[in-house]
Amino acid sequence: MKVLGLATYGIIVFFHLSIAQTKKRGIRCGETKMVSVPGSDEIIDIWPWHVALYNKTADYIAGGSIINEWFILTAAHATFRDEKIPVQPSELFVVAGIRDLSIPDAAQYFTVEDIIRYEHYNLRTRTNDVALLKLETAIEYSFHVSPICLWPEGGPSLETLARQQDQGIVVGWGLSVNGTFSNVLRETSLSLISFESCAEHTKSFQPLLAKGKNFCAGNRGGASVCKGDSGGGMFFYFKNTWFIRGIVNQGTPTQDTRYLCDPKKDVLFMDVTYYQKWIERHAAPKRHNLLGLKECGMGHFEETNVRHIKFVHSEQHPWVAHLYYSYWNRFNVSDCHGVLIHPEFVLAPARCVNHKHDRKLLHVVLGEELIGPDPFSKDYNFQTIKVSEVFINGRFDSGKNGYDVSLLHLAQSVTLGNNTRPVCLPSKYELNPYFNLAAWYRRDDHPKQLKSSLMRSIRFNYCSAMYKKQNINITEEDHLNCFQRCEMSSIVQSDGTYSCEYSEEKGCKIPISGAPLFYTKHDGINTYTYLFGMRSFGSADCVDKMSEVYSDVVSVGPWIRDLVTKHTRSSDDERDSTGGMKRTFTNKKPSSSCLFQVE
Repeated sequence: MKVLGLATYGIIVFFHLSIAQTKKRGIRCGETKMVSVPGSDEIIDIWPWHVALYNKTADYIAGGSIINEWFILTAAHATFRDEKIPVQPSELFVVAGIRDLSIPDAAQYFTVEDIIRYEHYNLRTRTNDVALLKLETAIEYSFHVSPICLWPEGGPSLETLARQQDQGIVVGWGLSVNGTFSNVLRETSLSLISFESCAEHTKSFQPLLAKGKNFCAGNRGGASVCKGDSGGGMFFYFKNTWFIRGIVNQGTPTQDTRYLCDPKKDVLFMDVTYYQKWIERHAAPKRHNLLGLKECGMGHFEETNVRHIKFVHSEQHPWVAHLYYSYWNRFNVSDCHGVLIHPEFVLAPARCVNHKHDRKLLHVVLGEELIGPDPFSKDYNFQTIKVSEVFINGRFDSGKNGYDVSLLHLAQSVTLGNNTRPVCLPSKYELNPYFNLAAWYRRDDHPKQLKSSLMRSIRFNYCSAMYKKQNINITEEDHLNCFQRCEMSSIVQSDGTYSCEYSEEKGCKIPISGAPLFYTKHDGINTYTYLFGMRSFGSADCVDKMSEVYSDVVSVGPWIRDLVTKHTRSSDDERDSTGGMKRTFTNKKPSSSCLFQVE
């Protein structure tokens, strides 16, 4: 890496902070440290997430970034020998907490347990150049060693960063202008460059550029990156925190035989946000899915138009269930939706399981997209399972709106397959231009077919004002969200997606209770469907443009997670699925759960 205006120091500078002090003050991602150079007024940065990758003969290979205590994010091509042969985990080791490679006093050394390369990595073109290194032992965070933050939801786009003229920082031990590797970690700032300018200025990148997957940056004559800087990150600073946005993919060879890299040309980076779901699934499963399930909500992603992704969703809904009741002990009917979130647990509206003298919950039916066939028939490939425990959110009040959520513990684990799989639960709010409603409708003829509809979010103040005219009061404190049905239009929005406009539907469509609302993300390989909410209520007489109100699943996520963690049983502890239903309620504080057991 060629760096202008930065001195090279042959010593490591230590800030004297004990491990106990470090733990006491806490370590969070994206915090740099600044230290002074002895005998000088100069202040230098420590980049505590940047690591060095070595091969088994102790030769320096590339850089990488700590994203948590077990995983390093780097470039896939750094995990190949001679750019041809994939290396084995035992052939790599990682050094963290080091600034000068010749003075490793503060360093931590790690062997590699597994190399996880992005499945669509192309060795010839270096497209999709992303890999994760899983370490055999956990990193111990300290003043010199801590993680970088992944890009936040709703963080600035590359276009916004470029417009604000924000520069990113790149660090590394790569080749300098004299063709030798640097022992001391050096840094430089690079400006973002548009695709059009990059393609024109650096011809070799033209066939590789894919909007959303990679981006260009450079100084065009100033500092740049070179061999040995690969795998390191490009970091941006906002909200008083450093975030990783790019991974060094490749620079441009120079025609001048005196130099290996051309500082006048641009540098190509992999865009971390495109691969973030893949990163989270493998390296941070509880960020990918609140319950930590790697295999949730999955479908196959098919990329059609890179520039304008029209609509990403799942055509099938193997996580949607329905609740099967007996009414007055005279007839049986399916009258409520449920959603499988774990092999042992189904989420359903509290109103669907709250005690009523005229109904009795018999089973949860899974793996069926039709309502009508006998759920006990052997002619259909679905599962009917009794419920052993029901947990009702303690803030639910049947006479009010909000917190209309319950958790059903199945008497036995579901047999997972193509038609029965759990959905993902979001660990955080994510931006989505549209959502997908999967529902059975009351007025449809039997057998009722599960149908999908697009929905768009509506401003809550507008929605609440509409309902106030109907003498129904809803507040944001109830953790409710409002949606309207919509249809895809030809209008392209700034993020490259198409807008979803209000749909003037013919006829009245009222789903059975608790219709689930989903959104879908992708990582370029798979799609991942997330449960956002469940229909709490809507207009019964189909008032024009009246929004539908949904409970907010994200807000009650910790309540769901804690119950699942506490009550998940071992495989040899399956509950008896026979016998009648007995309800016993526990007295809890309003913020806790109401429990009844089914025997």
